[in-house]
Amino acid sequence: MTAYFKTFRAVALLLLIHSQGVVSVLQTGAIDVYLGEAATTSYSLFVSQASFGETPAMGADKNPNRVLATAPANNPLLCDSVADARVAAGAADIIMIVPRGECTFEIKARNAQRLGAKAMLVYGALSSRYSLNKTLHANDTDYEYTYNDIVFPGDRFDYDCSYGRALIPASAVSFDPLPYNSTQNDPVLSGVTAQNLCLKYSTDKLQNCPSQACLLTGKNEEDNTQLEACCAWDLPIWLYLDTDFDEDADAAVTIPAAYVTLEQGEKLLKDMQENQQVRIVLYTRSRQSSNFSSILIWALGVFVASLAAYLSAGDYRKMTRRANRRSERNAQGRSHDESSGGESSQQRLAPQEDTLELAPVHAVGFVFVASFSLLFLFYFKIYNIVKVMYAFGCSKSVSQVLFYPLLKKPMKGFGIRDQIVWRTGTEDFGDITIRDIVSHVCGYSIGITWIIMAFAYRHPEEKAFFWIVQDVFGACMCVMFAKVIKLNSIHVASILLIAAFCYDIFFVFITPILFNGKSVMIDVATSGGAPTADPGWCEKYPDDADCQGGDPLPMLLTVPKFWDYQGGASLLGLGDIVLPGLLLSFAARFDNAKALLATLGGRNGVRSKILGTYGGYFPPLVVAYAVGLMMANVAVSVMHMGQPALLYLVPCCLGTMSFMGYRRNELKDLWDGPKCLLAADAVVYGEHPSDAHSPVPMEEGHNALAVPSAENDERDDLPLLEVNKA
Repeated sequence: MTAYFKTFRAVALLLLIHSQGVVSVLQTGAIDVYLGEAATTSYSLFVSQASFGETPAMGADKNPNRVLATAPANNPLLCDSVADARVAAGAADIIMIVPRGECTFEIKARNAQRLGAKAMLVYGALSSRYSLNKTLHANDTDYEYTYNDIVFPGDRFDYDCSYGRALIPASAVSFDPLPYNSTQNDPVLSGVTAQNLCLKYSTDKLQNCPSQACLLTGKNEEDNTQLEACCAWDLPIWLYLDTDFDEDADAAVTIPAAYVTLEQGEKLLKDMQENQQVRIVLYTRSRQSSNFSSILIWALGVFVASLAAYLSAGDYRKMTRRANRRSERNAQGRSHDESSGGESSQQRLAPQEDTLELAPVHAVGFVFVASFSLLFLFYFKIYNIVKVMYAFGCSKSVSQVLFYPLLKKPMKGFGIRDQIVWRTGTEDFGDITIRDIVSHVCGYSIGITWIIMAFAYRHPEEKAFFWIVQDVFGACMCVMFAKVIKLNSIHVASILLIAAFCYDIFFVFITPILFNGKSVMIDVATSGGAPTADPGWCEKYPDDADCQGGDPLPMLLTVPKFWDYQGGASLLGLGDIVLPGLLLSFAARFDNAKALLATLGGRNGVRSKILGTYGGYFPPLVVAYAVGLMMANVAVSVMHMGQPALLYLVPCCLGTMSFMGYRRNELKDLWDGPKCLLAADAVVYGEHPSDAHSPVPMEEGHNALAVPSAENDERDDLPLLEVNKA
């Protein structure tokens, strides 16, 4: 039963580690404004760029300085068709600013382009939120539209009364011409001047209204003498494509275009009235093509993978150091009893009860259980339960890997003995000491704080404490995993890594074909995928249900992108560390097992040639892992999309070790399972598996070392050399 439990726990741990916000309109562009002929006074504004036309070069110094001009008086909205005729050459180098409304952005840009403008700015306008319902009378050319045909702005889409509400005298506004008289209405509905009747008649003076502007809602009091006006939204928007725009017939738009808000537009227009000339530079905001965080996440991944693998062979190194110390004492002619405080090399370490050697069945089980669980999360979306389970699992790992060893010296310095406070009598818990309690209190305190932040903050990953603790959690989990799970042959490693390789590719690239464009892996890794609501809506109402999601599950290392206005983070899933890390751990244990047996064999006159040419596999595999992870990062940068890192890591790591084994004539031994690992375990732990080729049981008073002699080096049934105690 214990074996089955360990098998299930290994597969579940593999799955847990391998599994993997609100959006808004991002102002990726900017304009620098220069006032007057001397152009000495300037300021900058952030703008949102169009999804059509050319994109300006990055940086103001790489773009020309042009005159800002309004649209022609006879075509102020640039919605009327313009013949393909250029303006005079002296006035051609302009950026045209036009109000939003009446027609699509792409039509405005085409007409500005035909008028000779080199770029276009569209500014928000209150009038753009009003229109006439022409659908019902589309075929009636003689129909006369009235006030009742006005389509007023939409509640919460265009305005929100919770941010400010006022009742405006009906006589103060005009709807002639229909649908909205901007010349008369705008001064009394916007700005911070005395003319703004919204400020005058609002009970809260619109103090909570960021735009300081109002929109008429179309709701009247019973006597129709007062009209309701509410706080208008004034947020950046995308200049989206016109789906009905025919580039072949209407000529493709090539000039860049950008959107400025109502407030920004009013400021630019005011400057144009007060100054003889306003010049602006339209450009794309500077941004590094590759952020420093991608280098940090690469270095962190390599460090954690190599550290976990290195520590997994710690018992072999410890026993090797004991053997070396004993050899030094013997060389000095001293026995163990004569050396003060010496430690016998014959003293074995406590066996690792919780370790599990992976077999082919685990690799197959991983694929089936992981696939089922991934689909289960995809359909039932119980991401919060996964976060809580992960937090408590990592708290235990931090307690054992980090706090338990760190507390040894402080406790000794304060004279605190590590006494046993409770003998549980169980294999899982063992004897509980003071250091166990203190380390677990520290670990779980941090874990509970972390999980509270995960639910209390909208984007907790933006907090330094949160992402640093998450990385420490991930590193400790990887170290614990490498200690618990063992690979003892390339055979099993090949099955596991190739299965994970196919699993990654299928759930990232193939499932979108089967699930209506949704990648199961990415959807689960991002807690349900990106928000489904419009970015503009989510910027107004981030608590809306359709604006939730997008936050990655915490089973990964993360480093926020530094000095990047777009934000985000570089991510590396723990599965991309621990799965190849099992192969690195195998290489580290293999190298240290050979070193241990070589030390013991050399001490007793046995040649150091053990099971093949002596040489390290671990350092080259660390390099291979680093190269594979770098290839994955480069692929993300080039393709601008997430990549399954195992696509690059598995060939690099597995291919490197297989090639080295082939060149050293050790491939068969590595494939079947090196016998030096069994021999080293016998030396370190006194373990003797019942396998036919495993070492035989020791006799009392002897140390059995799986060190073959030169004559028996090629035999399958390697005998044990018995070394008497000194």
